Amino acid sequence: MKHDEKAGGWLAPRLQVAFGIFLFFFCAAFAGVGSTVAFVDPTRPRTVGAAAMIAATAIALATVRFWRHALPAVFACAALNGLIILAEGHALNSPSVPVSRLLGILLTLAMVAAAALTAFANRRQIKLVERFSFVGIFVCFALLFSSFDMQAVAMIGSLCFAGLPLVVAFVSDHTGDSTI
Repeated sequence: MKHDEKAGGWLAPRLQVAFGIFLFFFCAAFAGVGSTVAFVDPTRPRTVGAAAMIAATAIALATVRFWRHALPAVFACAALNGLIILAEGHALNSPSVPVSRLLGILLTLAMVAAAALTAFANRRQIKLVERFSFVGIFVCFALLFSSFDMQAVAMIGSLCFAGLPLVVAFVSDHTGDSTI
């Protein structure tokens, strides 16, 4: 990873990644829990949940350049989780929930691909497509932290958003359009 002067140049490169991971998960968790309170939980004030969700999303949007470099590490850790699921044959924190080997292989391969795709996107200059991709991944992770039962959709969505810069780069190379 290059030492990015604009995004956390005051931190050592490894601390930048650690800071990015913390910032990404803090904002995603806050947005996910805020959306749960705003839309699902009837015992808490909906305005507090909406405010938390909006504030976390605004912070995430404003700090994309800080946490985008951490996404390959996040997906690499998810790939490691997929390998553990594959070896154990059950969900990580629920041994009573069996997971098929095929699903474990698919999860692992998808997370390895997402790690490679986000590393590719980080090597490119951040333009609208890359920003849209990173924000889409953020929204998918926020869904994982919410109580909405959409884990599979969120994981597939994050993989699709991770692949978006590669698809756009391929299309723009073959059409000659470099403005995307």
